Amino acid sequence: MNRRMPRPEDVSHEHIDATVTGFLKGDKDADWTVISLVTLHPREEIRTVLGENADKYRGINNSRFGQLLAELKASEFPW
Repeated sequence: MNRRMPRPEDVSHEHIDATVTGFLKGDKDADWTVISLVTLHPREEIRTVLGENADKYRGINNSRFGQLLAELKASEFPW
């Protein structure tokens, strides 16, 4: 049994993606989402995942994606 362990950054990116997607679908509110992201992940990883998946996120809910970006900026998230 030779199972490969996932890389920590892959797990982190998956969690960021799941957190953002949950917010965009209305499962979580903006405050919870921002706090979850900025307390659990390095800002550069959040920025990377948001950039890589921006089209996907806009397709799910463009207005909520814009709201999330505004909330991140308001939380002194450096862009």
